[in-house]
Amino acid sequence: MRWKAFCSLYVVAAFWEASAASPGNFTNGTSNVSANDLALAVLTDDAGANHTGSPNLLQMSSSRESGFEYHKEPFPPDWRHDGLTVLLASLGLIVAASGGIGGGGILVPLFMLALEFKPKHAIALSNFTILGGAIANTLANARRKHPQRPSEPLIDWDLILAMEPLTIFGAVFGSLLSKILPNFVLTSALVIILSLIGQRTLMKGCSMFREESRTLRPVEFELSDRVALAQASDVQDYIEFQSDSELAHGARGSRLRCKIAALTLCFAGTCALTLLKGGGRMASPLGVECGSIGFWLLYFGAVPWVLAFALGFRQMLVSEFHQKLQQGYTFQPGEVRWDSRNTLLYPLLCAIAGLLAGLFGVGGGIVKGPLMLEMGIMPSVASASAAAMILYTSAAASASFLVFGLLHPLYGALFFFLGLICTALGQYVVGQWVHKQNRQSPIVLSIGTVILLSSVFVAINTVVISIGRTRAELLAFHGVCDSAA
Repeated sequence: MRWKAFCSLYVVAAFWEASAASPGNFTNGTSNVSANDLALAVLTDDAGANHTGSPNLLQMSSSRESGFEYHKEPFPPDWRHDGLTVLLASLGLIVAASGGIGGGGILVPLFMLALEFKPKHAIALSNFTILGGAIANTLANARRKHPQRPSEPLIDWDLILAMEPLTIFGAVFGSLLSKILPNFVLTSALVIILSLIGQRTLMKGCSMFREESRTLRPVEFELSDRVALAQASDVQDYIEFQSDSELAHGARGSRLRCKIAALTLCFAGTCALTLLKGGGRMASPLGVECGSIGFWLLYFGAVPWVLAFALGFRQMLVSEFHQKLQQGYTFQPGEVRWDSRNTLLYPLLCAIAGLLAGLFGVGGGIVKGPLMLEMGIMPSVASASAAAMILYTSAAASASFLVFGLLHPLYGALFFFLGLICTALGQYVVGQWVHKQNRQSPIVLSIGTVILLSSVFVAINTVVISIGRTRAELLAFHGVCDSAA
C-alpha cells in the first residue's frame, strides 16, 4: 500500500510542480519542493500514523501558502543576508534613537536590499522592529523631566492625547492600503516624501547648530557669574516648589494617569477590532469571512471608536487651556496653546502621519518629529513625545500586518529584540553626549540625516525592483484576503 501511495502521490506531485513552477519564486538558496520530495514524504512518514504521509504533505502545502516561500529560513543564519542586515540595522537604530524616530526609513529599504524581503514584508518587519525600539525609548524617557519645567515629565502627554488617536486610525488604514497597493507605487511615493521632509529638517538642524555655536561661550565662567547662577538656581527652585504646591502636584499626576489610561483604551479597542475581523492569514475569532460585509463593518468600526476618543480629548485640552487663561497662566516658549484651532489642525496632520506609518513602515515619527519642531516644541521634548507616540502607532500597524500574514514570525522576533536593545544603547550613548555638549541640535541633525539617507536607499531599491518588469507587473494591485506580497 505504501508503494502504491508513493506512485500515486508522485504523479499528483509532478503535475503540481509543473503547474506551480514559475521563475524567481524561490530565491536566496531555497529550492522548489519537488515531486520526489513530496512522494518520499510518504515513505519517510512514521509507520504508526493513521494517514500515511498526510502530515508531511500538509506541512509542505502550508509552507507553500505562507507567502515567504521565496525567502530563506532565518536559521541557520548567513552573513550575506542576516549578518549584514543585523549590523546595518543596529547602526541605523542607534542613530535614530537620538531623534525619537523608529528608523523605519532606513529599515524598510535595508530589509529589501540586504535581507531581500519583498516590500510589503519589509514594511511589516520594519514596523515590528520599530515597536521594540519604541518600548525602549518610552521606558528611557518616562522618568526624565522637562528641561524648562522640571515638575513636568519630558514626554508631553497632552501633545500625545491631541495627536495620537487619529494617528492610530491612520496607521490601521495605511496598513490596508499597503496590502493592496502596488509595490512600485509605495516605494516611489516614499522617496518623494522622505526627500522633502529630510531636506527641511536638516536645514533646521544646521540653523540650530549655528545659533548654539554663537550663544555658547568657550571660556569658563567668572566667579561672579557662578554666584549669580547659583542664586538664580535657588530662586528658580523656590518658585518651582511654590508652583508645585499651588497646582497640587498629586492631582496633576492622577489626571495624567487617567489620560494615559484613556489613550491606551483607545489603542486597545482599535487593535481588538483589527483582530476580530481577521484577514488574509488569520481567521476571525467570530467566524467572519475575509471580504464579507461583516469584515468591512468591523474594519470601519474603528472610525466611530477613534473619533469618539479624539473629540473627548479635544474637549479636555480646550477646557484646560481656557482654565489656564482664566488663572493668568504664562505660556513658555515651546509650550503648545491647545485652543480650538490647534486641536483640529495638528491631529489632522497626524492622521496623515499615521497613514504614512501604515503605508511605508516608518513608524510616524519621521513625520511627527519635524512637525513638532515646526510647532516650536523643544527638540528633546519632541524626540521623547514622538517616541511614545510611535509605541502606539507601530503596535496598531503591527497588529494589522500580523492579521494580513505579512509578518515573518521568526524574523519578527529577532528584529523586535534587536530594536529594543539597540535603541536602549543609542539612548544612553547619544544622551550622554548631548548632555556633555549642552546642545539640542544634534537631535535635529540626526533626524534629518536618517531621513535623507532613507530617501537615497529607497530610491535605489525602487530602481532595482523595476528592472526587467513590465508596466502591468509594476502597477498590479493585490487582494486584501490573499497571501501575495
